[in-house]
Amino acid sequence: MPFFIDTNMAVGYTVIHDKWHEASNKFINSNSNIFWSNLVQDEYTAKLDDILDDINIFLKITLNILKSNEKDFSSYYIFEKDILKRTKICNLDDIKKRKILEYFWSNCVGHEGISEIIYLKFRNFNRNFKKMYLKRDKDLNNHLILHNCGLDNYLKYLDYAKQLYEWGVHSPDCKIIADAHDCGLKHGDLIFITADAEMLEKIVCHDTSFLEIMEFQSCT
Repeated sequence: MPFFIDTNMAVGYTVIHDKWHEASNKFINSNSNIFWSNLVQDEYTAKLDDILDDINIFLKITLNILKSNEKDFSSYYIFEKDILKRTKICNLDDIKKRKILEYFWSNCVGHEGISEIIYLKFRNFNRNFKKMYLKRDKDLNNHLILHNCGLDNYLKYLDYAKQLYEWGVHSPDCKIIADAHDCGLKHGDLIFITADAEMLEKIVCHDTSFLEIMEFQSCT
């Protein structure tokens, strides 16, 4: 069974601290015939770069906080509360911050809340962090199949894109659905998988028989 995924699914796979990671990771690892388009790939790369920039800033600020910190942390809750309070300046959303801190504490700290030990372990964690993301990015690109239809493919299906736009689907998503339609013309019974529940809701209540896609599904 062939599938076509959206940008959020791709980002969710690579970014282990993304809210969609578990669902995306499970789906992609369980299926081999998965497509994405030039547009999805470009959007994914741009989003990933922005997220990694925000994560790097958060990690550096957290590292500096821990370097100058003199008090021990008696629990993860106290550690998280202190770091979140002192990193409000970071653009990274609190969901990702918490997931990063939880991952670090459970994998690197355990029950030792001694400030100096936490700093040394976080410094090592910071050094290895980007390598982990780059590996997952490489794995994703090797796993997915590129449906090479160009960045302006939606122009071939402008009437379809306009119909989707009238239903309230955002313009970038209209273009991605047009790519999925084009992919569906070449791969029968294609299923479009998305993490965007709002977009899905706007689509499934209408007649989508004009789209060469078997069905739309959420990854959850």
